[in-house]
Amino acid sequence: MIYGNPQIHIEDDHTDRIGLRTLVLSQVWQPSRWPLSLAELDGEKPDIPPVPGGVAFIGEQTRRIRGALRTSWTFEGINGNGKSVTFKGRSNSPDFSFEPGFSQVSILKHPQWAALKAAWGAQVIDGQVIWPEFVGTGGGAGPRKDDTAGKPNPMFGHDDFFRIEGTYSFRYASTGYGSAMQGVGKIAKSLPGIPPPVQDDRNWLKAPSPVQRRGPVYEITEVYWLSGAGGWPPQIYGDDPTASGSGSGARSNQLSAPDSAIIGIGAFEGFNG
Repeated sequence: MIYGNPQIHIEDDHTDRIGLRTLVLSQVWQPSRWPLSLAELDGEKPDIPPVPGGVAFIGEQTRRIRGALRTSWTFEGINGNGKSVTFKGRSNSPDFSFEPGFSQVSILKHPQWAALKAAWGAQVIDGQVIWPEFVGTGGGAGPRKDDTAGKPNPMFGHDDFFRIEGTYSFRYASTGYGSAMQGVGKIAKSLPGIPPPVQDDRNWLKAPSPVQRRGPVYEITEVYWLSGAGGWPPQIYGDDPTASGSGSGARSNQLSAPDSAIIGIGAFEGFNG
């Protein structure tokens, strides 16, 4: 039998870089007798302990340890009473990242397609790119040099290429959805945080933002996809389907904060100096 008032133990209490707090408390207790049904055990289980207003209860777990039981409660939210801003919002979050990637696309989308077609004699038949097997043969392939005529065409068999792309993510906390869902599926005019600089003929498309409720706030991750050369077509991803020209929008934002170090909450990342 456990006598007195069993202590509440802190199993885990950590706050991440945008101010989201995870708190795990536990208490060891002993039922009045063994055995007991689940309904009887639930009736004797200790109450959820009081916690600051900035966190909310999300779940509990009870495990048997020797002749007693340990019940753990998990809370999520922010530090403080839940009314003060103790988290990092969209204007000052240090949590952003870029994940490079690529996709395999038709050679017709290559930024130098016109030059490749003229130099190596490509023909497009029903959307399929056909290259002559040898330079200077077939569809009037214009050899780049006189001594290349009759030699194997280096473009023969190539109907696609790897286009370098990437995903920029910006994570923050907010009391509401705010602008997280605004502009989804459109070319972004500006990006939060410090996105990587890109070539002038590339831009970003805003993807849907994952959102999760964390106590009194929302954890939001805005996602942006980097275009290939030429940018996202404004006729498809802009506001005017009759617009002329290639893609335009946010490209290489100026750095809005020093890039020498990123400071987290309760921990630090970066380098010395």
